[in-house]
Amino acid sequence: MHVLDLGAGTGIFSRQMLPFVARLTAVDPSASMREALASSSPEIEVLDGSDVAIPLEDDSVEAVFVAQAFHWFDPPRALSEIHRVLTCGGGLGLIWNERDESVEWVAALSHAMQWDVKQPYKVGTDFSDVIASGPFINVERIKFDNPQTISHDGLFQRVLSSSYISVMEDRLRDDLMKDVAKVVEKLPEPVVLPQVTDVYTATAQ
Repeated sequence: MHVLDLGAGTGIFSRQMLPFVARLTAVDPSASMREALASSSPEIEVLDGSDVAIPLEDDSVEAVFVAQAFHWFDPPRALSEIHRVLTCGGGLGLIWNERDESVEWVAALSHAMQWDVKQPYKVGTDFSDVIASGPFINVERIKFDNPQTISHDGLFQRVLSSSYISVMEDRLRDDLMKDVAKVVEKLPEPVVLPQVTDVYTATAQ
């Protein structure tokens, strides 16, 4: 099976899939991300591309996975492009972790991160109808708790890895991280970060 990891970043999810597929292609628009992926995983084919410009032929992959990236996509155009490269009956898998903002300190962290004004989507949004318009069928959604135990420094690094934060001007990012520190430094260490994992599967018509 030939599988595509779209928006692969540095290859964290790509490497999870590698033992289970015959061929894996990773696509990402960031040169630095692609360089890191290729350096750490030379056995993975790494290509320059995006959600709306996948550098593969029509009907060329049996499955497409998107991990922690779909909410930054242009959904109608991206789903059309994903459908183009999938074989008929091919599978789509979307997965991402969300902070559980029902927990008071997590909601405070999201506010300090300016997620409430920078967010690409509202946490908990159901994308089933969007995916079904792809056109995809057999759309299923599963959610499950996935807490992570992490150090204060690890949590700071997690915040800094957020794409909109990583591209901020230094002054703005420093001010944001001061607000984040006010939340994090009150927490016991290590921190148990409540997360919910959201998973979607679908089939290309």
